[in-house]
Amino acid sequence: MSWLDLRFLAAPAIVAVATLSTPALAQDLKVGSDAPAISVDWVQGEVGGLDNPNKTYVVEFWATWCGPCMRSIPHLNELHQKHRAKGLVIIGISDEPMGTVRPFVSRKGSAMSYPVAVDMEKKTNQDWMQAAKQNGIPCAFIVRGGKVKWIGNPLDKQFDTVLLSVLSGRYNPELQKKAEPILKAAGDAVRMKNFKDAYNHLDAVVALDATVFGDVTVRKYRTMLVDAGDAEGAKNFGSRIIGRYSDDNVTLTELATMIATDDRIKERDFELALAAAEQVVKNSPSGDASGLALKALILHHAGRNEEAAEMQYEAWMAAEPGEKADYKRVLDAYKKAPAAKAKAGS
Repeated sequence: MSWLDLRFLAAPAIVAVATLSTPALAQDLKVGSDAPAISVDWVQGEVGGLDNPNKTYVVEFWATWCGPCMRSIPHLNELHQKHRAKGLVIIGISDEPMGTVRPFVSRKGSAMSYPVAVDMEKKTNQDWMQAAKQNGIPCAFIVRGGKVKWIGNPLDKQFDTVLLSVLSGRYNPELQKKAEPILKAAGDAVRMKNFKDAYNHLDAVVALDATVFGDVTVRKYRTMLVDAGDAEGAKNFGSRIIGRYSDDNVTLTELATMIATDDRIKERDFELALAAAEQVVKNSPSGDASGLALKALILHHAGRNEEAAEMQYEAWMAAEPGEKADYKRVLDAYKKAPAAKAKAGS
């Protein structure tokens, strides 16, 4: 599956939390509420507000003494590194003194590289944690478009699923609930090798909302290619995906990345994957690093490593300063990789 493995919401995991005392509650804060402002002093990084429509924010409450928080920090840092180019902003907020938090963050170094702040006046804790009736940490609030999308523990399996869906603009729990039984029926049909019924079920889910369920369209392509063994049908359907989702970089990226990297695929249509990647580059702002890196990835897996290195070099040059090291590591790997003949579509 691609870097946006958009599974449907799983049952919440049971995770440990550290308990906080809860004074009198502020006004109610729940999923769907307007996100309150944050009034903090910054330890590292600085976020001007939570109102950028192109950003997804995770506001996480933690403390240096909290054992579960120590387990959430590496995971949040990994998400920050992996998805900040897609607009993810993680903010860690502690209500401890600056003299406690600053040395802790300094010792963490690159292992805690996202913005961190202290809530010395406890107002942000009141407006968020108390208002949402949350008395345990770590506790994360996912915010997009000025609205709270999810509240819970960042160690919960559901957190990643929701966050990736929000990042891609696909988070719609009502539609996902409707889709669950249809997707189950599709899976059952595939296991019975009743592919006609499977395709009908998958099409029914996409009909609910083609954007929200763009990943289901990609799933149908993989079902045709891998499960049904219909390479010609999959190729034709893949071309229709590029036409239908010509302005949807999330779905196009999923299609291209899946073709290049999914272990279940034995004969890869790199021509189709490159067409999807090139459309992503076309849709992206001039010099956008992520689209160039996607095309480099496809070229690399197609065995065209010299071209992949050239494309990744362009991506490295275009990358934001904080992302350049990651792009450079990939560039170095492409330079060292030997040229190889692609299995298909090279």
